Amino acid sequence: MDKGLFGRRLQKYREMKGYSQEELAEKIDCSAIFISGIECGKKSPSLKTLMNLANSLNVSADILLGGEMANYTSEKLKDMEKRLDILPDRERQRILDIMDNIITIELKYCKEQGGDWQ
Repeated sequence: MDKGLFGRRLQKYREMKGYSQEELAEKIDCSAIFISGIECGKKSPSLKTLMNLANSLNVSADILLGGEMANYTSEKLKDMEKRLDILPDRERQRILDIMDNIITIELKYCKEQGGDWQ
């Protein structure tokens, strides 16, 4: 595991949830210094801590670890498209607008963080 990449992913998802390092540390029963160490790429979480982090941030451990999500993403997008097609035009457009805004925010965040998509 690349500690630096893992730390950046952890920080990204922590910030997306609006948690401070202290708040996340409290949720998983560790210290803010430990969270900081992980985010700086100096520390690695145990398997138990990894699972607690993923659960607290409502993301899969695979996402935090940077696992390959291409097949999952492709299938998920196909499923979403089918469900969107069922909706009336107005609701479909509203959801597409929300998704577009989320993607725009994510791209901006990534650019601010140096463009690292890992």
